[in-house]
Amino acid sequence: MIRFVLLTCVSLLLVMSASGCTDFIEPNQLAFVLGSAIDHAEDGTIEMSYQIVIPSLQGGPSKGESSGDSAPFFVMSAKGKDVFEATQKIQLKMSRRLLTSHRVLIAISEEFFNKNDASKLFDKLSRDPANNLRDIIIMIKGGSAKEFLMIKHPLEQLSSIAAGKELDINGLKGFSSRELIIDSLSRGIRPLMPIIQIEDKKLSGKKTSPIAALSGFAVLNDRLKVKGLLDNNEGSAAIWMQGKGTFQGVTMPWKNGQGTLSFRLTRLERKLRSAPGNDPGHIVLMVKAQAYLLENTTPLDMSEVKNMLEVQKHINEQIQKDLQLTMDKIRQWGPDVFGIGEFLHRQYPYWWKSQKDDWDEKFKTIDVTVKANVRLRSTGTSGAPLE
Repeated sequence: MIRFVLLTCVSLLLVMSASGCTDFIEPNQLAFVLGSAIDHAEDGTIEMSYQIVIPSLQGGPSKGESSGDSAPFFVMSAKGKDVFEATQKIQLKMSRRLLTSHRVLIAISEEFFNKNDASKLFDKLSRDPANNLRDIIIMIKGGSAKEFLMIKHPLEQLSSIAAGKELDINGLKGFSSRELIIDSLSRGIRPLMPIIQIEDKKLSGKKTSPIAALSGFAVLNDRLKVKGLLDNNEGSAAIWMQGKGTFQGVTMPWKNGQGTLSFRLTRLERKLRSAPGNDPGHIVLMVKAQAYLLENTTPLDMSEVKNMLEVQKHINEQIQKDLQLTMDKIRQWGPDVFGIGEFLHRQYPYWWKSQKDDWDEKFKTIDVTVKANVRLRSTGTSGAPLE
C-alpha cells in the first residue's frame, strides 16, 4: 500500500512538471503585426516595414486626447539582405516579440517588382510555419509600401485593414499569399495582383489628406515581373474571366447614344471548353451572370417584354465585346492569368508536354473566344423612365 502511494505521488509530480509551458508568452509580451511592407533599397538590400497595433488605443482616443494626435498603430522599419534579416533588426528595436500570424496584408512597392526578383520573397512565407498564408498581397503604385502603412484611413483604424475590406466589399477575392505562391509555381497560370495608389483627396473642408484606393491590377509573369497594368474596368473583366469574382457593377451606353443602362451583376461564373473540332489551339471561354437593372436613362419602357429581350441581347453583346478586348490585350503581354494552360494540361496531357515550357510566349498564339450568357433577372420597381 505504501509502495502504491509513493508511485502515485511520483507519477503526479512527473505529470505536473511535464505539462508546464516553459516558453509561454503572455499577450502583453507580443507585438501584433497586421500589415507588412517591402520596398527596394539602393544598396542591394530590401527595406521591411511592419504596421504594429497599439492595443491601448484600439478603442479610440482617451479623454482629453484628440483623434488627430494619436494613431492606434506605429510602423517600424529595417533593411536586410532578406526578409528574415530585416525582421530580426526590427525585433532588436522592440520590447515585445513580433507576431505575424494575425497579419492581414502584405504591400510591395512597384519599384521593388521592377528592380528585384520578387519570387525570392515568398520562400519565407511558404517555409515559416508562423505565416498563415491568408494575408492579401497588393502592389503599391507610384509610392513606397512603407508610406502606405503610415497612412490613416477615415473609416478604418489601419490602412491594411481598409485595403482588405475594400477588396472584399467589392467582391474581389482570391488574392491571398497562398494563391499567389500557387499561381507563380504552376506552369499553366500566372498571378493577377491588385494595385493600390496613394492619392491626395479633399475629404472634408479645405484639408487635403492622402488616401489609398484601388486603381487597377498588375499582370505578372512566372518570375513575378510586371508585364502590364489594367485599369479597374479591365481588371474586373479579367477577374470575371479568371473565375474569382463574385459580383460587380457595369454601366453601358444604349444604342445611338440614347442614355445609359446600369446593372448589378451577380453569380458570376466562367467555364472553359475547346472549340468545335477538339482543337487545343482554339479555346472558348464562357461567362455567365444574372443582371439586375438599377438605373435607366434611356427612353425604353422596361415593363414591355420586347424591350427586356432587346436589353438582354445588348448586355451580352456589350459584355462579350469588352471582355474580348481585355482578353486580347493580356494575350499580347503573354502571362496566362486565366488558367487556360491548366485547362489544356488536363484536357490534352500529351499535347501539353510539348507546350508547357515558355508558356507565356506560346499563350500568345492560342485563339481564345469569349462568349457571354447574361440573364436579365429584374428591371427594378418602375417601367418607363420618370419624366
